[in-house]
Amino acid sequence: MAVAVPPRAIRTLVVTPVVFVGAGIVTILSPLLHLVLGIIDLIDRKGWRFTRVVGLGIAFCVLEFFGLIIAFLLWLASGFTLWVKTGWAQSLHLWVMGWWLELITRALRFFIGFTFEFDFDDRQSRALLVFSRHAGPGDALLLARHLIREQGLKLRMLGTTKLLWDPFFNHLVQRLPFTFCDPHTTDPERQLADIATAAAGIPHDGAMIVFPEGANFTPGRRDRAIARLEERGQHDRAVRAEHLHHVLPPRTAGTLAALDGASHASVMFFAHVGLDDLLSLGDIWRSVPIRRTVKATYWYAEYDRSMARDETIAWLFEQWETVDAWIERNAEGLFEA
Repeated sequence: MAVAVPPRAIRTLVVTPVVFVGAGIVTILSPLLHLVLGIIDLIDRKGWRFTRVVGLGIAFCVLEFFGLIIAFLLWLASGFTLWVKTGWAQSLHLWVMGWWLELITRALRFFIGFTFEFDFDDRQSRALLVFSRHAGPGDALLLARHLIREQGLKLRMLGTTKLLWDPFFNHLVQRLPFTFCDPHTTDPERQLADIATAAAGIPHDGAMIVFPEGANFTPGRRDRAIARLEERGQHDRAVRAEHLHHVLPPRTAGTLAALDGASHASVMFFAHVGLDDLLSLGDIWRSVPIRRTVKATYWYAEYDRSMARDETIAWLFEQWETVDAWIERNAEGLFEA
């Protein structure tokens, strides 16, 4: 069971200093740590897995350490966040976020062996609401990096509050128009209103990412999601969900709230394949080096805003069935070592 995210004051005054000091120690000792890992791998002789997996963890610590320093400097530059909502401060924070994501992507490529193939270069000249599948380690970060760095979009994202355990996210991203949802909220109506408000604010040169599944795909989560639909008496959705083999059935409340808010935006669906079998750190450990290409596709979907709620949900499931079918066609042979 996930541990609840502590209040913001605890995250700032306790979690941040502990992580900063720990990440700083790892950063200072990183040359020695890599030397030790290399010696272990010479003995282990299994694809340099210690250097790759633990080395990736070291890289994350280094990025966290320097990221927190930069986040602090941005806090000072923005007048202790007094001017953080101004255009220049938002652009600077987003630029830093883009570079942080870029360096994470490079670390994944260097240590683990991923290559990324995102074919997305014909964006419509209006606000963009992106519904993406959620599977594998870091897929949200890869998509966010692409939209910020490659497309130059002003990004906002709908994510879970567990991301706030990371001090860099806790400080930097909360200064940006990102919306964090608590899966155990006691005020779902307020949360849905926040989603709609965030979607309504997507600028003409911006995008908002929403993950309708609500969590990374695993077979167990798929079975539990279908069972919940049955328990709620939503038998038609449960039947359709049973035919989805690679994605979780979409959670409709938050998705519909985003659609209602973003009446001015183009709607895009985004699918990828290549991370599906990496469900845990153990899977990554057993698979390195992971020499494969993460492929992605997208399409714009016409959404009739005059449709009734049930019709909109049926439309959403149709799009999700298209996502599932694309994954089925493109996954064959991808996971062979």
